[in-house]
Order: sequence, then C-alpha cells, then structure tokens
Amino acid sequence: MLKQTFAAVAIALFAGSTAANAQNETAAVLFQDGNFPEAAVAYEAYHAEHPNDMTSKLNLGAIRLYENDLTSAEPLLRTVLSADPRNERATRLLGELYRRRAEAERRTTVDGGEAIVPFITADPLPVVRVVANGKAANFVVDTGADVALEPSFAASIGIKTANAGMGTFAGGTHAPMQSGMLASLALGGATADDVPVHVLGTGGSALFPGLQIEGVVGTTYFERFLATIDYPNNRLILRPRSAQGSAAFEEAAAQSHTSIVPCYLVGDHFVMAVAQVNDGPAGLFLFDSGLAGGGLMPSQLLVDTAALALDKAHASTGVGPGGPVQAIPFVAARITVGTTMQRNIHGLYTPEGSPFGMFSFTVWGAISNDFLKHYAYTVDFDAMKLVLAG
Repeated sequence: MLKQTFAAVAIALFAGSTAANAQNETAAVLFQDGNFPEAAVAYEAYHAEHPNDMTSKLNLGAIRLYENDLTSAEPLLRTVLSADPRNERATRLLGELYRRRAEAERRTTVDGGEAIVPFITADPLPVVRVVANGKAANFVVDTGADVALEPSFAASIGIKTANAGMGTFAGGTHAPMQSGMLASLALGGATADDVPVHVLGTGGSALFPGLQIEGVVGTTYFERFLATIDYPNNRLILRPRSAQGSAAFEEAAAQSHTSIVPCYLVGDHFVMAVAQVNDGPAGLFLFDSGLAGGGLMPSQLLVDTAALALDKAHASTGVGPGGPVQAIPFVAARITVGTTMQRNIHGLYTPEGSPFGMFSFTVWGAISNDFLKHYAYTVDFDAMKLVLAG
C-alpha cells in the first residue's frame, strides 16, 4: 500500500511537471510569434508555480516593458539581473527602462496646450521646420528613427559627441554612429529640453531638391508628447503628455471613425502593432514612416506567405545611412490595421537583408508612408494605443 502511495505521488508530480513545461513552451511560442497579450497570461500562470525560472521571467519583463508598464517590468528584470549579473539582455532591457524614466523627468513644454507644426513639404516624406539649440533647420519626420543630426549641422550647433557603436538600417546595412545631447529641440511651440541624438550622414537632402535637410525627428522626440502626424492636413499636432490627456484623447477617438489598436514600444523608438497584408497571417509590424516611395517593407517570410509578386525587372539601388541598398518594388493588394484598410499599396523589398532580424520575436515587416499618409496617425504612449483617424 505504501509503495502504491509513493507511485501515485510520483505520477502526479510528473504529470504536474509535464503540464507546467507545456505551458512554458506555449508561452515561449506565443512570445516568438509576437502575441504578447496571450504570452503574458501564460507566463503569469507558469510563474505562479515556478517563480525561480529566470528565462520566462525575463520574457515577461520584456513584455511589460514593451507595454510601457515600467512598474511591473522593473522587479522582473531586476530579479533576473540579480540572479545573473552578466545577462546582457536583462541589462539592455533594464537600461531602456531607466532611459524612459529619465525622459519622462526631462523638461517638456507646449505653449497654449497644443502646437500645430505645418509640413514644409509632404513629398516624398514630411519635412518640418525645427529649432535645435537655437538654430532653425529642416528635419524629416521619421517614426522609425530617433533624433538624428547631419554631422556638419551638429558641429555648427556645438554638439559634443561620443562613439555610439553601429546602427542597423534598411537592407540590414550598418553604419557607425556618434551620440550627443541637444540642449533643446523645438517644433513650433513644443519644446523638449535635453534631447539625446545620434550624429550620422542621413542623405536626406537627396530626396528633396532645393531643400537642405539637417536631420531627422523621430520617436524619441514624439514620445515626450501626445503627438499626431496629421497627413491629410499636412501638419504635426503636439500636445502635453499626461494620463488625463490620454484618457480624453482616447475617449474622443473611440467616438469617431478611427481605428484604435494596442501598440508596443520596443527599444527606444520601435513602435509595433498587429497588422495584416493580403491573406497573410496577422502579426507584428514596425510602424516606420520613413520609407520614401512606399508603404510597406516586408520580411522574406511576409513575401512568401502574403504572395507578394516582386517586380524584379524594375529593381533599383538607393543609398541609406548604411550604404547602397537594392530594392525590388511590388504592390500589396491590401494592408489592414484594426478596422482600417488600404488597397494597392506600393512597397519595396530589400533582398540583401532587412533590420527585422534584430528582434527576439517575429516582425513581419514595416508599414510606412504610403499607407500612413491616408490618416491622422497618433501613438499614445500613456494608453499604449495606435490611432488611425481618417
């Protein structure tokens, strides 16, 4: 009888362990697929029984950081780093958490409660007039970037730089970057003090005959505000960021003809949300407005699963910060984001590589200018919602 009892206990423990392992494996697959809400639920359930599993704790901490839930992310990431002080991923994620806290504490002002900044041009990308360290200049609006300065302009306004390693750009190309700090960056009546920047040659002027482009303004500036890129009306709208302002904005958006979808902030400037191309599977896409002449840059996986017909006869070569990039055009029959959909969106495929492999989960591609230009496009970093109105 005693032996039978031990055997029964052993079977029960084995069954429980097997079920827990299966749950952990399911969570890992969901994370890899970019299904963060369901992955988080599975990880939470697994942790209830296995609180010392650091790998799953690290992935859950990453999800909470992507959701901009810093309060929940910090103890998870700290626990992992305490157990494994050399864990590079935990170090990187915790560093990004501290960066976001520091940005939130820096001085940001909006005169009159709302700044309207007109586009100088919208073709092939929006360009706005900025004042950087007191000097006026033309910057390209690019949500797939941080804030970047041309080297000559950075020198002219006294930016002190340090080596910032290699950046990854279109086509999977790489280029060295320098980092620095702007004392202030103003767009109309919206001013952000102490703005981190990268210094590198963007080649932006080549896209705009007759305009001297001195830099790029991207997500690391826009995250300081409740910012809308209003493409139909050729303007930026910058409002102060607050929980109250977010709630009022989301309530108004829900009562209008808009698409509202959850979004995630990965790293310091990669905004991601779920979308679908043709009849391919829905998945995470990078919302990167900086693709001139296209609305979609696909991964190889998306080319295959969404049956994108590449027009190889009209391939061309462009030059980005990382050097020459071969691009093959195509047309996506439709792109769907939430309740919005656009047909016949032109795209560019880079056969020599893409930047999407840098992520620890599947990113299907980047949705860009020729899709976004139909909407007033807002990323609400308090509600973590992407809003497309129009």
